[in-house]
This record gives sequence, structure tokens and C-alpha cells, in this order.
Amino acid sequence: MTNEQPREKPPNFLEIHAGNHPDKMAVIGPGRSITYGQLRERARALAKSLYGLGIRPGDQVALMTYNDPVHAEVANALQYLEVGLVMVGYRMKPREIEYIVENSDSRVFIFFHEFADRILPHRERYGKIVPGGFISFGGARLEGAGEYESLFENASEIDLDAIPPAAEPGSSMIYTSGTTGRPKGAARKTDFVAKPGVMDFIFSTVRTLRMDPNEVHLVCCPLYHSAPTLFNTVNFLLGGTSVMQPRFDPVEFLELVDRYGVTSTHLVPTMVTRLLDVPKEVTDRLDLSSLRAVICGAAPLFPEYKLAFLDRYGDCLYEYYGSTEAGMNTLITPAEIRKRPSSVGKAFTGNELILFDEMGNEVPDGERGILYMYNGIMMDGYYKNEEATRETQRGKYITVGDVAVRDEEGYYFIVDRVKDMIIRGGVNIYPAEVEEVLLSMPGIRDAAVVGIPDPEFGETVAAFVVCAEGARPTEEEIKTYCKEQMENHKIPSVIIPTEAIPRTPTGKILKRELRERLKG
Repeated sequence: MTNEQPREKPPNFLEIHAGNHPDKMAVIGPGRSITYGQLRERARALAKSLYGLGIRPGDQVALMTYNDPVHAEVANALQYLEVGLVMVGYRMKPREIEYIVENSDSRVFIFFHEFADRILPHRERYGKIVPGGFISFGGARLEGAGEYESLFENASEIDLDAIPPAAEPGSSMIYTSGTTGRPKGAARKTDFVAKPGVMDFIFSTVRTLRMDPNEVHLVCCPLYHSAPTLFNTVNFLLGGTSVMQPRFDPVEFLELVDRYGVTSTHLVPTMVTRLLDVPKEVTDRLDLSSLRAVICGAAPLFPEYKLAFLDRYGDCLYEYYGSTEAGMNTLITPAEIRKRPSSVGKAFTGNELILFDEMGNEVPDGERGILYMYNGIMMDGYYKNEEATRETQRGKYITVGDVAVRDEEGYYFIVDRVKDMIIRGGVNIYPAEVEEVLLSMPGIRDAAVVGIPDPEFGETVAAFVVCAEGARPTEEEIKTYCKEQMENHKIPSVIIPTEAIPRTPTGKILKRELRERLKG
């Protein structure tokens, strides 16, 4: 016999909000909208149907969609079951999709019908999906997939409240690319909100950004990225309303702010620059006064753009430094941006930040060091990848490889990256992932990838290639091959044929030398 008490299920915020204000709008989408009461009804029915398919507490379910009310329905249905949600990027190609769904041990795959041709022709490769576990929505019935709406018509009679808590709840995951060329699932258990320090973080976020239960949060970044998911979750926990924009368009974004009285949103730097390009005659006809908090991160935002945005749209811009693995680590307010536009702010509530040199010694203020973080919202680890998890750690701290300087007043400045990651429009691209695809192409013997500056996206991909003897693939052929294997934003925009890739005696590519060649 054991004296251990069974785990308690975490609080269900959907039940709370639906009980308190069932007629309040929970999600506004381009095709349909849904109240909290309707969301509760549909989430419970979906949970019962998924249970009927064999999904049990501790499992994972994959979802591939644009920003849509379906995301809220699936995410909340899984909470009833303590099943983890695995988001799949809608730009991904067949082999990338298959890897994430299989690696995450997902047992059901729900997807928007437009993506079917990247999934269903390859469904025999998905060995862990249960019978009937391919489910499409948003279009006509597809051969090989069940219909999402049918899950609400034939829900099983299971009592959700009687399902015992999982011994080990499922893991929700956002996949982030790794230097090995394979994506890694940054995993957090479904009882994440109950972890020590998480509620303190949420309360501080709400207080700093002046959010409240009347929040109208515009979701325009894809929800398969961690930051938009984080701020959308904070909004949901408050009982606010989410407005879904499936794909970012700056004029439509501003029109949505005007139409719904949007109070907060999350943007990446590319979106900020596009909003600065909107003609003044467009903004003059719109009421944007409700917009209180524009939270920006995921890539460097040039100081001149920060100041220009504040001047154009008012003191609503907040910038943070963070990562999929460790959440939000620093934050800078509009008033602070005006004084220190190059900084990403001070350590945010609940964060312990420390700068180490490459020998593991803590560096003093004013000197560069590798930035390590510890907080209550960090990932549990990379799913099924203990080695990669260990590589990020130094004691209780983790790093994603960025180099920073802290001044004497505690403000942080990101100055470099240890890893050779490319950030294009706020999206991480790891050279090793692109190099792996290039090396798999017949006719290419060696390859190396670096980032080059881009005025619109911050960075874009440049590839040096060494052709195999007797082979001369054209630039167009190489790009076409990459397009079949990878998301479009990873495809090299520049192809440079070369006789050899410069390497150290141990075989490491001399990326700095390649960047110098591009400057020449």
C-alpha cells in the first residue's frame, strides 16, 4: 500500500468563465465567433469524442491550423482530459510534419483541410495515430480523414468529471529547431499553471501590461509559436476576448483594432516595421486609441524602429527577451524604451538571470557573457531528448545561446549569438536544418548556411554549396528541391557555388569567414 495521495486536477478556467459570463465572447474569428458558454459546450463534447477514440490522460494530440476558434476548442477539450497539445507549423512540409507528430507521440492529428495533401498521402508513416485519428476541418469530407464537426454529433456518454487524474499528465509542446537539424519539443505538462511561480508570473504580466477581464487581445502571430500562445493564454485566464487574424496584414490588423476595440497584441519586429509603412491617411480614419499594449519580441528590433513606433502609435510598445524554452525573461516599458532604446529591459518578475563566460565564470556588469535563465515557467525539458536538455543547462539555469551585457542599473542588451541561428521575421532558422536538406540533394557534396541582413525580415538565408563531381545543379533547381522539403522561409534566398567549405582542423565550418565573403 502507498500513502501517496492521487494528483489533483488543476483548476479549469473555462468552467469558471463559462459559469460567470456564458454569453461573453471568448473567440472572434474571421468565419465564426464563439461565446464562453458555447466554448464550454463544444470543448466538453470534443473531449468526450476524443476519449471515445481511445485518447487517455497523459497522451498528446497534434493540431495544424491557422489562427482559428478551433484552436480554443481543441486546447480546452484536451485540458479536460489532461492531454497535451502539440502545435504543428502550417508552413511545414511532409517530412517535417511527420517528424513532429511521430516524435511527440501524438495519437490524434487534427488539421485544416487545406493541409491534407501534405498529410494524408503519407498517413501510413504515422505509426502512432489511433484508428480514426486523422481529422480534418474547414472543408468537404476527405478520403482517409474523419470530419471534425462529426465529433460534436456523436460524443460518447463518458462523465468527464469522473475521469481520474493522470499519474503523469500529457505534455503540451512547441517545437523549436535545433543545431542537429531536427526540431526539439519544448515540453510543459498540462498542469503547468499549478507550477510554483507560474501564477506570480501571470499576475506580474497582467499588472505590467495593465490587462484586465475586459481585455480584447488580437492574435496575429501563428499560435504554433510560443510567445503568441503565452499572451493568448494570459488573456484567456483573465476571461478576456481573443480576436483571431489567420495571417498578418497590417491594414487589416489596424482595422481589427478599430472594429473590436483591441487592447493588446503580440507582434514580431517585421510586423512592427510593416505597421510603420502603413500610409498616414489609413491610420487617420481609424480609432486606435484602445490599443494599450503592443508586446514585441522573438528577434531584435532596431532602436530607431522602436522610437518611430512610439511616435506613430503612442506609448504602447513593450519589448521583451525570451525563448520557447524559458518564456519571457526581460521586459522594457515604453518610458524605458525612450531612455534606452537599445535595451531589452530588466529581468522580469520571477527570473534569475546570470551571465557566464565560456569557462563558466560569472561576468561583471559591462562585460559580455552567455545569458542563462531560471524561472517558474521554464520548459520541463526537450521531449525525449535528455542530451539536448543537458546541453542547455548549467546547474538550475538554462540558455539558448545568446550573448548579452548588463549595465550597472540592471538593463540587458543582447549583443550576439553563440549559435549561428538565423532569425527571419521573428522565426528561428537553424543552419544545420537547412544544410541537412541541401546535403540530401543529389549533385551537392557539401554545404554551409549563414544569415545575411535583410531590410524587411532582419535576416535571410544564404547557402554556400559545393557540387559533386560532374554535377552542376542550377540555383532554381536547388531552391525547388528545398521547397519540397522545408518551410518556405527556410529556403535559401542566395545560392553561392564554391570550390570548398572552409573548416577548422576538427571539421567545424568557419561561418565567420563565409560571412566575410558575403561582405566582399
